[in-house]
Amino acid sequence: MSDELKIDFRLLGKKNRSALSFNDNVLDKIKKKGFFTNVVVSFFIYLFLFLIFYFVSKHTIYFDAENFKFLGLFMLSFVVGSVLSGKFEFKETELSEKTLIKLYVSLLVSLASLIVFLFLFEIHHIKREYVLVVMFSGLVIETYYFKVLGIDRKNKISFVEHKKLSIRYILLDGLILTFFCYFWIIKPLVPGNFGEKEFLSFATIYISWLISAATTHKFIPVVVSSNRWNAIELQIKFYVRIIALIILSMIFLNLDYNVSLHFVKAIVGYSILSSMVSMFLFAEKIKNKTDEPTVVFLKAYEMKDSPSSSKYKNGNSKYIFNNTEASESVVKQKFEFDYLKDYGDVFSVLDNMLDLKSFDTRKSLVIKSDEPNYITSLTPDSYQLLVNLHVLNDQSRLNNYLLDVKKTLVHGGVFVGALLPHHYRYRKYLKTYSFWMANIYYFFDFVWKRVFPKLPLTREIYFTFAKEKDRAISLAEGLGRLVYCGFKILDLAAVDDVVYFAALRNGPTVNTKTFFYSPLFKMKRIGQGGKTIYVYKLRTMYPYSEFIQDFVYKHNNLEAGGKFKDDFRVPAWGKLFRKLWIDELPMLINWAKRDLKFVGVRPISNHYLSLYSIEHQERRSKFKPGLIPPFYADLPETIEEIELSEKHYLDAYEKNPVKTDIKYFFKAMNNILLKRKRSA
Repeated sequence: MSDELKIDFRLLGKKNRSALSFNDNVLDKIKKKGFFTNVVVSFFIYLFLFLIFYFVSKHTIYFDAENFKFLGLFMLSFVVGSVLSGKFEFKETELSEKTLIKLYVSLLVSLASLIVFLFLFEIHHIKREYVLVVMFSGLVIETYYFKVLGIDRKNKISFVEHKKLSIRYILLDGLILTFFCYFWIIKPLVPGNFGEKEFLSFATIYISWLISAATTHKFIPVVVSSNRWNAIELQIKFYVRIIALIILSMIFLNLDYNVSLHFVKAIVGYSILSSMVSMFLFAEKIKNKTDEPTVVFLKAYEMKDSPSSSKYKNGNSKYIFNNTEASESVVKQKFEFDYLKDYGDVFSVLDNMLDLKSFDTRKSLVIKSDEPNYITSLTPDSYQLLVNLHVLNDQSRLNNYLLDVKKTLVHGGVFVGALLPHHYRYRKYLKTYSFWMANIYYFFDFVWKRVFPKLPLTREIYFTFAKEKDRAISLAEGLGRLVYCGFKILDLAAVDDVVYFAALRNGPTVNTKTFFYSPLFKMKRIGQGGKTIYVYKLRTMYPYSEFIQDFVYKHNNLEAGGKFKDDFRVPAWGKLFRKLWIDELPMLINWAKRDLKFVGVRPISNHYLSLYSIEHQERRSKFKPGLIPPFYADLPETIEEIELSEKHYLDAYEKNPVKTDIKYFFKAMNNILLKRKRSA
C-alpha cells in the first residue's frame, strides 16, 4: 500500500481531467524510454540547479579551475549516490514509497560522498550552503518526476480515508519537534550565533522530518503496520533517518561543534518524546501479531513412517489404535457422558483427533492433575490413551514428567495434554485489565517467566522461588519437548485459550546434550566430509523448536527462498534479528575455529540436507561450508533452484577458488546491502 491521494474522477473538472491526461501521456513516454531517460533527466536536474545557484551566489556564469573541479566532484557524488541507491531502476509496478526511499538513500550517499571528496581534494572556497540547497531542491524535483509522474495508481493509501488520524498526529508531532527546536536551538543561539549556516541546518531539521516521515509512513502507523514489532521497526527507521540526514548536513556545512551540540540535543530529545507519544497513541490500535497460530483445528500431516501393525489414519484423518480386542463404542460414550461431561468442547476436540472407539476403556485414563507422583505410580506399558486436562505449564520438571507419561503408554499409545501458550497468556491479561495495565502486568510477567529462566545468572533464582508453576511456554517449545521426549505430534486444537494436543508414543528420547535456554546456542550441522559441527547463533526461535523441524516442514512445506511458510517457531523479535543479520554474528566464532570459510555452501541440518538429491549431498560434503552462501548471490526461490545455485558455485570453485569466492562475495553484498535481501 502507498500513501498516495485517491482520485475521484467524478470530482474533477475538465481542466483537471486534461492535466491528468497530460500526466498519463508523460508517464507512457517515461515507461517507454526507461532507464536511459531517468539517468538523463536526473543528471540535467542537478546540473541545471547547480548552475542556477552558482549564478545566484557568484553573479556570473564564469567557472575558474577550482569551481570546475568542484562541479566534477559534485556530479561524481551524484553518480555514486544514484548507483548505490539504484534509483534509476524504475519499475512500472513499484510502490511509490519504495521510489522515494531510493531517492532519500541517494541523497544521503551523495552527501556523504561529497564530504569525503571535499576532504580528499582539499576544496574549501565554495559556498556549501548553496550546494546543500541544490541537493534538497534536486530531491524535490526528482520526487515529482519519479513519484508523481510515475506513480502506479493501483497502489495507493487513501489520504482522505485516514485524514483525521494523520493530521492530528502530524500537528502533535510537529509541535513536539518545534518545542525542542525552540528551547534547545532558537533560545540559546538567537541572535548572536544564528547565521546562514545555522538557519539552513534548522530548515534541514523540518525538511528531513518530512522526508523521513514520508519514507516510513510515520503518520499512519495503524494503516501500514502489520503488527507492533513492525510498527516499532518503522519508528526506529524514521528516527535513524532524520538523525542521519541532519548530522550529515551539519558536517557538510562545517557547523561549529558547540552549535552542532544544540542541534543534536534537540533532535535526540524530540526522538525520545515523540517515540513515547507514538507508542501511547497507537500501541493499542495496532494489532499484536504473536508467535502462536490462531486456529481452531490445526490438522497435522498424514503419517508416512508409522508401523502399520499398530496404527493408521482412517478416511476422516482420525488416529485409530489397532486394538487386538473387540472394538466397541464404550470409550466414546464414557468420554462424552462421564469423563468429559463438563468439557463438551474438549470432547469434540478429542473426537475429531482420535477414533475413540478403537481404544480399550480398561486401558484409557482421564485425569486433571499437576502431581507428578500420580503418573510415576502408574504401571508401565499399561495404557493406550492417557488424557490430562491440567495444563503442562504447572508441571514441575516437565521433561521428566513427559518421560514418565511415555512409560505408562503402550507402543502406539496416545497422550492428550493441554498447554497455555504465550499468546493466550497475554490475551488473558487484556481480558482482565485495561490495555495499558495489561501491558504493564504482562511486561513483568515476561521478565519473570520468560527472561529469568533463560539466563544463567537468573535461572536458579527463578526456579527457587517460582517452584515451576505457571511457566511461560510457547507452543513451539511445548511441541518440541514432546518430540524431544519421544512423542510424535498427531493433532492440535485451541479451546478457550488452551491448546489441546494429541501425541503418539513413537520412539526413544532424542539423544542430545542438556538443552539450555541461552540466547547464544549451538546448532548441529553437517560440515566438510560429513563431519558434525556445531554452528553458533543467537536464538531467534523458541527453545526446543529444532526438534519439530520435520513436523513444520510436512505441515507447512517451503516458501520462496527455501524457508518454512508461517513458521510459528520464529517470534516477531526473531524475525527482526534475522532481518538485521544480528543472529548470524556468532558464526564468526566458527570461522575463527575454521569450521567455516567466508564464502561457501550453507551449513545445514540433516533434515534439510535430505531435501537435496543424493548426488548433490555427496558432492557438497567434500567442501567446507561458508558464512556467506551462494544463495545470496543468485537469490533462488525453490529448493531445486537452491541446489542448482550451489552446483554452479561448486563448479566455479573447483576451477578457480579465490576468484569464485571474491565474485560471489561482492554479488552477495550487493544483494544484501543495496537490494536489502535478508536472512528472513
